[in-house]
Amino acid sequence: MIYVTGDIHGEADRLGPEALKQRGIDMQPDDYIIVCGDFGIPWVGENDEDDHRQLEWLPYTVLFVDGNHENFDQLSRYPVKEWAGGRVHELRPNLYHLLRGEIFTIEDKTFFTFGGAKSTDKSQRWPGVSWWPQEKASEANFDNAAKNLTAHDFTVDYVITHTAPARFIDDKKGTWTWRIVGCKTSKLLSGLEELMTYKKWYFGHFHVDYVRDDSVAAWMYKNVVPVGK
Repeated sequence: MIYVTGDIHGEADRLGPEALKQRGIDMQPDDYIIVCGDFGIPWVGENDEDDHRQLEWLPYTVLFVDGNHENFDQLSRYPVKEWAGGRVHELRPNLYHLLRGEIFTIEDKTFFTFGGAKSTDKSQRWPGVSWWPQEKASEANFDNAAKNLTAHDFTVDYVITHTAPARFIDDKKGTWTWRIVGCKTSKLLSGLEELMTYKKWYFGHFHVDYVRDDSVAAWMYKNVVPVGK
């Protein structure tokens, strides 16, 4: 089974077997859980005991796209490998950072992934300590996404991102629109979304749980849902 949840901000306990059992989810070693950005681990780095311990104990496969609250310098130190048809940073044999613009095949389902977003609290953070410019989508990220989507005729089963295309946010205008103003990543995703065919688009960033059967947009935070719901 494949499950999806939202931002954990370094709270790895949210992904633990006991926490998931409380939600009626009995994770097995061959199951997957995908986090829609702001994973927050590693934050200090491999020499930090807390970071290291949190990365060690996960008994099933955990996947995540990056958010805007990540230590990108630390993430970039992990090796880039091919996994499930796309490129990843391998943090552990069962823990992978899904890179921007990649397409993965997991349990015969295809996933397009794209992390990053604009931090609205940038003014309250320190560059290289609690904020990194790599949060913003680059031209290389866009080119990679376009290349891979073209190879798949812009058709995938599911999309996993941190922020979202503008049209999803416009449905809640006045509440969340300010969080995508000036966000290059959201603008990029808006352009791609117009060209894509997919079943469901899962995203985090807004700290809202809002999933409907009649909508392709799935706002993820603390809920944990099976892919396809």
